[in-house]
Amino acid sequence: MPRHGRLLASIAAAGLLLAGCGSGPSQVGAAAIVGETRIPVSEVQSWFGEVLAKEPDLKPQLQQQGNLDELGRQLAAQLVRQELVDQAARDERLTVTDQQITDRINRMGGPQAATEGKIYTPQNLRDVVRTQLLTTELGRKYFDRLEITFDYTQATTRGEAEEKARRMAQGPAGAAAVVNEAARAGVPAALDQKLRATDSPQLAASTPLFGAQPGTVLAFEPEQNSGQWLIARIKERRTDVPPMPAAGGADEETLQGVGAYLLGITADRVGVRLSPRYGTWDPVGLTAVPSEGETTGFRLTGRPAAG
Repeated sequence: MPRHGRLLASIAAAGLLLAGCGSGPSQVGAAAIVGETRIPVSEVQSWFGEVLAKEPDLKPQLQQQGNLDELGRQLAAQLVRQELVDQAARDERLTVTDQQITDRINRMGGPQAATEGKIYTPQNLRDVVRTQLLTTELGRKYFDRLEITFDYTQATTRGEAEEKARRMAQGPAGAAAVVNEAARAGVPAALDQKLRATDSPQLAASTPLFGAQPGTVLAFEPEQNSGQWLIARIKERRTDVPPMPAAGGADEETLQGVGAYLLGITADRVGVRLSPRYGTWDPVGLTAVPSEGETTGFRLTGRPAAG
């Protein structure tokens, strides 16, 4: 595939949808505010310009396909995630060395090869790699010690999933009522299910289940566009479960996926405010989308179980 084809595919497939050229923001000059940290629009625009300078034939192709805003959206979302990683790393006292970053870039063939056909540029590659390494370390720290207890049911449409999620977010009694109704109707549903991240590494690395505090209700499609929605209310979340003898064997990609979804806890704690010119923050996919109706699901903060 030609290099521009790869880049266009990465823009379309990454799921980082965040509009970059719309109407004025609510916080003047800010693309997003993560906790107390302001991400200026100028930072998004600077990266945008670097990508187009690196790939001079890309702009007309994006314009022709109506994807020019998509690039800006993806870049802005990446900056939000980088800030979330920075804040999580400070909280967790995680660090990576300059040598680790250099070694990773060298294994990728150097700055030019590593950024060919990508939205990254040689100018910001070290920041991107640092974020990836820290995300992996976050996943490594918790992967073999994570266990959740949750109530769940299923739905077949987005509307049904949202309705069930909002009822379950009302508290333990509301969640139990939804689960029991579903079970009587023959819909898969159960209370007090326990699951360790090591029991299902793929689930831990590709869904937000392990990255939510007790009382949080999540509704999402484990497989996108499958028409099968999972609605889960987290009742308990432990990070001190003794590691299993065979634990720790997850590969780096899995650990990075786990760490990426653990950022949901940081995002919930500090808050992410996205300028309207960049769309809507998706708290499930930890990205941004053009509108509320295009989020990958629902993340509702409810009341944790007593005691």
